[in-house]
Amino acid sequence: MVSRGTAGAGPETSNVIGELALTVEEVGDELHGLLPAVPELAVPGTPWLRASALAALADVVLGLLGVREIAPQVPVTLALDVHLFQEIPAGGQPVRGIGRTVKSGRTVLVSAIDFVGEDGRLLGIGSSIFVPAPDPALRMPPGGWALDSMRHIRGRLREPIATRLRCEPVAPGVVSMRVGPDMSNAAGTLNGGLVPVVMEEALLSLPPQVSPPGTTLASLGIRYLRPVRRGPAVATASTAGGQAAGGQAAGGETEGTGGSRPAVARGVVATIEVRDAATDVLAILATARTFPARPQLPAGRGVSDPSSESSPSLPAGPAVHAGPAVHAGPSVHAGPSVHVDGE
Repeated sequence: MVSRGTAGAGPETSNVIGELALTVEEVGDELHGLLPAVPELAVPGTPWLRASALAALADVVLGLLGVREIAPQVPVTLALDVHLFQEIPAGGQPVRGIGRTVKSGRTVLVSAIDFVGEDGRLLGIGSSIFVPAPDPALRMPPGGWALDSMRHIRGRLREPIATRLRCEPVAPGVVSMRVGPDMSNAAGTLNGGLVPVVMEEALLSLPPQVSPPGTTLASLGIRYLRPVRRGPAVATASTAGGQAAGGQAAGGETEGTGGSRPAVARGVVATIEVRDAATDVLAILATARTFPARPQLPAGRGVSDPSSESSPSLPAGPAVHAGPAVHAGPSVHAGPSVHVDGE
């Protein structure tokens, strides 16, 4: 239950977030999350892990940090950003999310996360901004149930994540996603950690000259404005980019090489809006950048493969991690995976 006196009165049950097999653990002042890179989290037609899966990991870990720093007030997520340095193979090594507080003030909490391979290589970064819920009557329940609920694996995906969330194409660049009890928070609104999936699907559904086969997201910046209450959530992606390097459409001949190698589409920048179809109100605004489309990774290579693109490394920490996420925009309030009204 969520009320004016108590927000998020208990851990979530039967939620898609639990099926991601995320775990979380406190390590000193940090929270460490672990995301199994299962094939069900791959971008369709590629061996690469979805950026939206990393956004869910960030949402969980940084959301729990928000609970720890802001409780007993309810933390409200205003922004969440994820930036990947390279494509990350799905079906291979898990990805760690190491979350830490950057600034904890009376009105703003800024937190950051590092995405790390099992060999300690830094694969990407992320950040979030939280504020306490404006309604002082809203309070988190006492105790450490939020973190405790994420210490152990609670389930597993048995179908691709977009299928599990019932993402449906509406038109090129437009995809809808249902809102149901298994993907909602305790307030009955759409869990913000799942929204990146429909955003990603919308961008990937753009015409092939903009989003050719093999396209994956390199970064995603999300601004939460208000909750999606009834749904479905409808994501619309738009971009003016999408030509291949040298001006050729994706799949054409390469520029300046006499056609000696195929052209590879450059990454594009897109804007993505998410609206609640029941009211047509803008709920979430995001920007995204894609990696260029490229051939599939040879079999046997994974996150820890030193032959993959190099990136800075961090010391490998305990291999345990992840937690429920918290989201909202102005006049939207959230505890771990809960969105609540400030009314």
